[in-house]
Amino acid sequence: MRVDVSEIRKSPGMKVHLELSSRLPPLEVEGQAVKFTGPARASLDVTNNGKALVVEGEVEAGLEVSCARCLETFNFPVKVDFSEIYYPAGAEGISPEEREEWIPFVGEVLDLTPEVVKSIVLALPMRFICREECRGLCPRCGKNLNLGECHCSREGVDPRLAVLGDLLKEMKPR
Repeated sequence: MRVDVSEIRKSPGMKVHLELSSRLPPLEVEGQAVKFTGPARASLDVTNNGKALVVEGEVEAGLEVSCARCLETFNFPVKVDFSEIYYPAGAEGISPEEREEWIPFVGEVLDLTPEVVKSIVLALPMRFICREECRGLCPRCGKNLNLGECHCSREGVDPRLAVLGDLLKEMKPR
């Protein structure tokens, strides 16, 4: 997502609204390959505050991810707020704190892609779940329980805990 800022740089106080659309590169999130289902869309306002360019708005994208419970692939919509401040590299009057927080740029074009991707990644959940009622996979045979019941015995006890089960049976009053 690149923005030509040649005109707005010359005019302190100027504000421009932009509607952008761009394909973003695939991501790796928690070891999982995540790709975008289409172009990311951004609705942004760029304001020249005299020292820097303030870019604020919203970014929307769709991701193709795998459910952490059933491993099925599904589309995950993302909508995030975007707010970054860009300053011309080498500009005078920028404090050390501002240099630490703001993003330098060179030339007449802002490349928003790295910060857009960062904002999307920060908004993602720790685990992707296709739906709240997802039943996941059978721990014994691996069948997707959303597609139907498996025929595994539910009585199975971890052999390491079998001794405790025997103890409980002995303690039950007869």
